[in-house]
Amino acid sequence: MPAAKVGSLFKMKERRIGMKINNKGKKSFIRIVCVLLCLAAAFSVCLVFKVSPKARYALSDKIAHIGTAAKLEKTSDLSFEEYTLGELKENAKVTFDNNLMLINTEHPLDGSYETEICDYKDRGVLMSTALYEPFEALSNEVLSRFDETLYVSSSYRTKEEQEKIKEEEGDTAQAVGASEHQAGLALDVYVMYYAGMGFIKSDAGRFVNDSCSEYGFIIRYPYYGEKSTGISWEPWHIRYVGKPHSEIIYKNSMTLEEYTESLKVGEFYEYDGYVISRQNAEKPIKLPQKFKSATISPDNCGNYTVTVVI
Repeated sequence: MPAAKVGSLFKMKERRIGMKINNKGKKSFIRIVCVLLCLAAAFSVCLVFKVSPKARYALSDKIAHIGTAAKLEKTSDLSFEEYTLGELKENAKVTFDNNLMLINTEHPLDGSYETEICDYKDRGVLMSTALYEPFEALSNEVLSRFDETLYVSSSYRTKEEQEKIKEEEGDTAQAVGASEHQAGLALDVYVMYYAGMGFIKSDAGRFVNDSCSEYGFIIRYPYYGEKSTGISWEPWHIRYVGKPHSEIIYKNSMTLEEYTESLKVGEFYEYDGYVISRQNAEKPIKLPQKFKSATISPDNCGNYTVTVVI
């Protein structure tokens, strides 16, 4: 076959392949547009007819989450060094905190748990010192956007306070040790005239539910999470886990239980400049040979969650 004809056939094949790729891209785009239109239509129905705040928020949340999944990539090309806890505690680039502890009925706090508690702006609102600046930033944003003060109805509780609440509220309250309030990591928040389930009816409440992950918080008991948490939706209950974990949990519509389980012990994951891992607490801790900083937090399941900035 003449070379000119071969070249012509090759170019025709190239155009056909290009058309297939373009058609595939167009089909994907059309599918996304159809999904968005269906969700938008459903949301419009919610506005016209009487639909529960939970159903209405769930629809808007699903629309907001289209294409936002945060993917953790397993890493295999990094070199690691092993350290003892003693060595890490003397390393200026390493800090320890309790921010990623999983606290529930299956994994309660033990009697040895200790944390540093502060009084937020001398208002009688006690919380872990880790929450002070992130909550201040979140509160300032709510005030700036909506001219609303973000109040706290419940924060850190002692063992005795949790015992009293359990006695008064019975099965609706967490058992002693199973409440995150005892760790100082959880806050129940509200704005004027909108507390409890009413919080999600306010612009400020929806903003907190949609955006608290940007400040290191998660909605600990989301509308989709009752199966894994055992607790129904609490849009007012925010829990501090720190970044980037809050962003990963929010973008992937996960609960803290699901996120903790997704981090397989001994595996290393890369995400947006971080290396994240769960490592057996009874073994030496592995860190990348070259790292800027590392944070180590017990997961309350016999492991450490290690967050490294590389």
